[in-house]
Amino acid sequence: MTIYAVLEPPDGKPERVAFVPEGFSWGALLFSVVWALWHRMWIVAALLFALTTMLTVAANFEILGAGLAALLQAGIAVIFAFEARNLEVRSLERAGFQRSGLIHASSGNAAELTYFANRAPVAAEPAVMQGRAGLHDTLGIFGNV
Repeated sequence: MTIYAVLEPPDGKPERVAFVPEGFSWGALLFSVVWALWHRMWIVAALLFALTTMLTVAANFEILGAGLAALLQAGIAVIFAFEARNLEVRSLERAGFQRSGLIHASSGNAAELTYFANRAPVAAEPAVMQGRAGLHDTLGIFGNV
């Protein structure tokens, strides 16, 4: 079971509600820059690209050993994989999304079903009482006969 952070969009459209799982992200570990770009985290992607490029250039000019540069790149990828979901939530909050809670579910679809099943229904206009014209009980004793 996974915990999902629920973020509601600023425009209130239910189809844009975001469900972000907590924890480690394998996609962020294996495809760091691409994963950040996919989740529209432009600054994070730029920083990851810059760090990776600097370490590669340092290894090519023998400023760092190749093994040390690879170890540092792997360490950055692991740290990013642990923090990627938190960064995604922060990115959505900067875009105007509001946290509305946490859901404990087995999958993203189950989290959506739980959220929308427990969501308070939108209040509709009150139903207008329609009685027969001219037969209104003015005292309220007999009802509409």
